[in-house]
Amino acid sequence: MRALLALTLAVTAVTPGGSHGGALTFLALGDWGGLPDPPFVTPRQVATAAAMGQVATERGGDFVLALGDNFYYEGVRDEWDPRFQDTFERVFVSPGLRGVPWYVMAGNHDHAGNVTAQLSYSRHSPRWHFPHPYYSLRLHIPGSNRSARLLVLDTVLLCGHSDDFGRGATPAGPRDAAAAGAHLAWLRAQLEAAAGDSFVLVAGHYPVWSVAKHGPTPCLLRLLRPLLRRHRVTAYLCGHDHN
Repeated sequence: MRALLALTLAVTAVTPGGSHGGALTFLALGDWGGLPDPPFVTPRQVATAAAMGQVATERGGDFVLALGDNFYYEGVRDEWDPRFQDTFERVFVSPGLRGVPWYVMAGNHDHAGNVTAQLSYSRHSPRWHFPHPYYSLRLHIPGSNRSARLLVLDTVLLCGHSDDFGRGATPAGPRDAAAAGAHLAWLRAQLEAAAGDSFVLVAGHYPVWSVAKHGPTPCLLRLLRPLLRRHRVTAYLCGHDHN
C-alpha cells in the first residue's frame, strides 16, 4: 500500500447568536487495506490507526467513513476471511475508536474479490456497517434541529473496474449497464429527498477531480458532477488516488 489518508471533518450547526449549536464529527480514510501477505498490515496503516484513535479521543468521533480499497489487493474470499481480523479488527484498536461505527464502501480492489462477503461481515462485527453496495444515512446534528444526509456510492458499479498496476487505470464503463442505471436513478431520487437537510455529503471511491496519478474520472465528471452542482452538495469525499 502506497499511502493512507486520515482526516476529521466537522459539520457544525451555528446558532443565530454565533455559538456552536452542536457538531457531527467523523473520520474518513481511504485505501487503507493492508497487504495480502503476513503481517497483513503496513507501518503506515498502524500509525494512521493510532493517530485516528488520538483524534477521536481529543475531538470525539461519531463514526468512521471507509472510502474503499479495504483489503489489498483482491478483496476478501468470504465473510469468514481472516483478513477482517488481521487488517481491520486487530489494527483499529485504540480506545478512542472502541464502539465507533464504521460505514463502509467498496473500492476497485474490493471488487476484485467478494464484495458480498464484505456486506455479510456486517453480521459478524458491531463496528462494520455495509448494508448495501450503496446506501443513504440521515444523521442528526447534536444540539440542533438540523440534519446531514450521507450518500454512500459504489463508483465501481457506476463506472467500471480499473487496474492500478497496468492498462485500464481509467474505468472503461460499467460491467452491468442496467445495475449502473439503477444506481444513478437511486442517487437522483436521494438527492431530491435530501432537499430539506442542512448538509448533504456524497462519498465514493473514485475521485471526480484529481491532480494525482489517476487523474479525474471521466465517468463521474459526466454523470456525478452535474448532480453535485445542481443539488448544491456540501462535499464529495473519495479515495483511490493516494497522493
